[in-house]
Order: sequence, then C-alpha cells, then structure tokens
Amino acid sequence: MGEVFEAVDSSLGRRVAVKVLSQKHRESKEFKIRFEREGRSLATMNHKHVVQVYFIGEHEGRPFLAMEYLDGTDVGQVIKRKGPLHPGDAAEIIRQAASGLQETQRVGVVHRDVKPSNLVLTSSGEVKVTDFGLAKALQEDMSITATGVFVGTPDYLAPEQAMGDDVDASADIYALGCSLYHMCSGNPPFRKGGSDDHYTAVVRRHLKSERPQLKNMLPNFDEALSDLCRRMMSRRLDVRPKYGELVDALGDIVGRLGGRLPPRHVDPETGLSHTTGPLSVVQEALESGVADAHDVRPGAGVSTAQLLMIVAGVLAAGVLLGLSFASS
Repeated sequence: MGEVFEAVDSSLGRRVAVKVLSQKHRESKEFKIRFEREGRSLATMNHKHVVQVYFIGEHEGRPFLAMEYLDGTDVGQVIKRKGPLHPGDAAEIIRQAASGLQETQRVGVVHRDVKPSNLVLTSSGEVKVTDFGLAKALQEDMSITATGVFVGTPDYLAPEQAMGDDVDASADIYALGCSLYHMCSGNPPFRKGGSDDHYTAVVRRHLKSERPQLKNMLPNFDEALSDLCRRMMSRRLDVRPKYGELVDALGDIVGRLGGRLPPRHVDPETGLSHTTGPLSVVQEALESGVADAHDVRPGAGVSTAQLLMIVAGVLAAGVLLGLSFASS
C-alpha cells in the first residue's frame, strides 16, 4: 500500500517515519481513501502503545503520513528468527497491545488487521500497535468495503469479519487471541503446515473448526493463559473478554509467570526457555552486519555503542576470572 522512509522533521529536529502512498496506487481512489483514513484514525489517538501520527500531507498527488519513528522490530520477525516466545513474555506483549487497542475502541476505531507483524517491539521495551491501513471508523457514513467482502489477514481473521459482517472491537480481540497462540506455539492456530493451508481452507477453519488449546499442545503450559486464549478466539462474541477484563487478566498472568520484555524464547518440545548470553549477542550482531546506531534494517537491534559495552563487559569478566585463578 505504501512506501516508508526514514526522515528528519527539520522544524523540531526529530527523526520520523514518512509513509507515502505507493506510486502504483496513486490513481486508485479506494487506496487513497484507505491511506488517508489510516492517518485520520491515528491522529485522533495519543497512547504509548499506539504509533503516533504527527502530520498528514500530500506531495505530487500522493498523500503521506509523518509518524513516530519506531526503533525496533516486529513480533512476527522475532518469532520467524527464533521461534516461540516464553508464555509470560507473550502475555505481556498482548497485554500492552490490548491496552493500546482499548484506546482505539474509545475513539471508535477497529484495527481489523491485528497480527504479530503489526506489533512492534521498541528498543525501549514497549509494544506499539501499527499499520491501521484497514481500520474502519465505526461512526463513518461511508464505507469503502462492499457488503459481503472482508479484508484482513486470514490467519487472524474473526469469523464475523470473514463473513463480511460489520465488526467491532471484539474482532480485534479475536485477532489478539490468534496472535497470542502464534507467539506461544510458533504457528497460527489454523495452519496445519501442509498443502491444505490455502487461503480459503484457513478461513473455513476459523468459521467451523474446534478452537485449538495451547495446554493440550505444549508441555506444562499455563492453564489460565491457555483458557484465556481460547476464549479470545471463540466464535461467540459474548464469550470473548472485553478489553478491561483482558488487560487485568493478562496482568495477573504476567506477574505470576514473570513476563518481561524483550521476550525470551522456548523450546516447543520441552517448554524450557532459553536466553541469549553476551557472547552470542555479539556474534549475532556481527553476523547481521550491524554498522551503527542508525542501522534500521529489520532485525538490527544492537548499535556500535552497545556492542562496545558488551565486549568491554565480556573482557572485564575475563580479566576478573583470570585474576581469580591467579590468586588461588
């Protein structure tokens, strides 16, 4: 839908992300409306867990948004690179995202495309909900989605959205449940990994299949988190929790499981978590080719300054260890 550039707001001297409607959609009235609607939707919000829009404009017939620059990576990339997340950490990501989406509900906006790749983990350890390109203001008189036509990503698609019905905040809660399942298991809930994973088959499973349960698939999985995830993915809107209940329940689970950010990963067969030590952090950063603090490629999360600090810490530990052996 758009192209994104790193830029500097010269009036305030701050780094921003500029999202411009792509050239190929310049003449498309529908895409232009969607793009401008994204900007209007975001501009009405000011929440620490929702990406902030600073300015909306147009250049050579192409609308653009100047947005908060996010220094980090999205959850989808984190899972793709290292696999499932620690359940407590996944719960904390969903808790923060739900807190942000609760604000979107307050201003009458449904995101309609919540998924791990639209949840960004910032370098400061916060979750930001991004990409409201499919958002629909509930109070809008005009809808650019025809009746009976759905939009969204099939892996996280609420049944009512797949049917082309009008949707409210509960559709985003359903998508959060599917995202939580994906974070904990390493796969979306209705993907089987075979040839029968085409678009319509996945949508059909959302509509008709039994809801999978994390506690039945993963060893020693927290029962309360599994049950909450299943409720979030219920076909019945009245069974899904509201945002307030969801944020509170996840807060209790995060506290009990010791959830934290940045997230840890687990071995799906044993359920045991594994973390990255200082030496492997250095190696990973060097292999990814991180150049400096302004490297913003996907997956780059360690600056030169951070690398130097890590290396210095490792060297200092080695010196102390050597002194210890020398004195013994």
